[in-house]
Amino acid sequence: MSEARIDVQGEPDPLFVRINGPNPSFQLRTDAIRAMARAEIDPLHLDLLEIASTVFFADGAVPRGGPTRPEMGSSWRRSFSFTIPVRNPTFWNRPDVGAALVNTVGFLTEDSVSFAFTEKATDVERQPFLDLDPTGAAFDAEEVILFSGGLDSFAGALEALSTTSAKVILLTHRSAQKAIPRQVELGKHLADRFPNRMLHINVLARRRGQEASDSSQRSRSFLFAALGQVVAGVFGARRVSFYENGVISHNLPISPQVVGAMATRTTHPLALRELDRLMQTLGETYAPIENRYKWMTKRDVVERIAQNGGADSISRTVSCTSIREQTTLHTHCGTCSQCLDRRFAILAAGLEAHDFAEDYGTDVLFGARETTQSRTMAVEWTRHAMHLTTLDARGFVGRFGLEFSRIAEGHPEQRKSDTLDQCLGMHARHGHCVKGVLERMLVEKSDDILHERFPESSLIALFLGKQSSDSLTLPVDPRESAPRADIVPKVEQVDLRPDPQAPLMIEFLEEGGAPVVSVVGMCRLTGRAATVPHVLKAEYFADKCAGLERCNHRHVQSGDLAQRLGTTKDVIRQSVKRCRTMLRSSFLELHDIDPERELLLQHRAACGYRLDPEILVRRDSES
Repeated sequence: MSEARIDVQGEPDPLFVRINGPNPSFQLRTDAIRAMARAEIDPLHLDLLEIASTVFFADGAVPRGGPTRPEMGSSWRRSFSFTIPVRNPTFWNRPDVGAALVNTVGFLTEDSVSFAFTEKATDVERQPFLDLDPTGAAFDAEEVILFSGGLDSFAGALEALSTTSAKVILLTHRSAQKAIPRQVELGKHLADRFPNRMLHINVLARRRGQEASDSSQRSRSFLFAALGQVVAGVFGARRVSFYENGVISHNLPISPQVVGAMATRTTHPLALRELDRLMQTLGETYAPIENRYKWMTKRDVVERIAQNGGADSISRTVSCTSIREQTTLHTHCGTCSQCLDRRFAILAAGLEAHDFAEDYGTDVLFGARETTQSRTMAVEWTRHAMHLTTLDARGFVGRFGLEFSRIAEGHPEQRKSDTLDQCLGMHARHGHCVKGVLERMLVEKSDDILHERFPESSLIALFLGKQSSDSLTLPVDPRESAPRADIVPKVEQVDLRPDPQAPLMIEFLEEGGAPVVSVVGMCRLTGRAATVPHVLKAEYFADKCAGLERCNHRHVQSGDLAQRLGTTKDVIRQSVKRCRTMLRSSFLELHDIDPERELLLQHRAACGYRLDPEILVRRDSES
């Protein structure tokens, strides 16, 4: 039995993945696809599925940033080298195919990956088809819908069936046992309502013998999309559709902790573009991949369900990301971002009669939040949404410049200015949805709020300031480091990325007593990379206050810096190198070119180091 090998940087022993066969480490059951289609799966598609399964296995097998995720920096990212047996190694070792594969997996997971492919041993004889009438008509599907059983995919399936006469296939990836009954129930409901127009295919694809060490599983959409291509290929469907609201797809950063740990790119526009590029290499059987709800908010999605006569089925859908914590009584945790998004959207749409408060382990608005993580998520998520209502186009790009550049890259079919307008409008609608719900609660629950009848750790109490931010040990909000409106670099209609020639906007911070340097729109320097800039800020502010010309700003020798920090000159040089490396990497990712000058830290032989006199520093951090 052929096994895939996964070498993990920093780990002495490789991982091995056996798909199916005796004692498998991963189960991939495609029998249902073959039986329903009455056709064999193309060998190239089988290779694609096994590659995606191997990546999915590795993604869940290796934890990020330690067991408690205390660090969200480089230790959170992993490095994998895959050696995978395939049926057509010549195809998979082609440079263009390899590049598409690396780009897709790398963007989805933010890991460093490489691939090598070897000849796979001859397949064992497959199980025969189910006993179906071979003369029966094939199911002529127009669209394959990737169906998770959440609000968005249910809304998409319902809309496709309600507003067109096309036949569709609902494809469900069975990985979490607790989610299966709900998925089956929703599929049966749609099949009963739209007879002979829908086929629901459930494919088991999951690890065996060990739970995933990393629960984010950011590569899941690769496996899901691969399954979609297989189904589209054997049934002749013309497209593969994700249905996910654009706010979740964009996943704009709401706090430093969420940026690293939970901000997945499952249906991010650039992720789907990379997936689509990879699938195009497969040739004639390729079916385009699209997110049909890419410019909708969760409220838009919920209202679409009601418009298409599906409000009574809302309670059957599950949006929660905490699958392991789900119980028969509580299908939603009430504390994750997906639960917050769902509940606020349903309240805003006035459909709470179809979404029962008792289904949530923690009442989203009024329940006590027992953990710091839950309280932090509630405050940061709400604050982020409220802030979106205040941004204009310049402010949006100033705060989310790097994220917007990736979103725009995922929409090459339209001008960046049009993409910005759609981004701004959608996220503003989301923000006003949250604001409207809070305003409504302040009126409806005014007596309870006035007499403080809600737990101090509830979202409504936290939002109203009943418990201070300090007591929550909240992370610093990166939006606070954004430039003021009067000093945001001018945004051109032709290219909405920040000007590479513009001065860096800097904020000096401390988190847990450790120095942090926030470079607006680019990156955050922490640890050793932030120490030298923090020490040099004293000379920078003194020289600015003295009105010195830029050419006269002082340098500080490495020996003096070492003495101030209680370290050695070598450590100073290493710290400077780390700082410059991080800045260069972020600049290159943002602008696609190398910087033409030294960023932030300048050096002159025999004089030492200084901060670039042209940087702009927020006045709040001048201390």
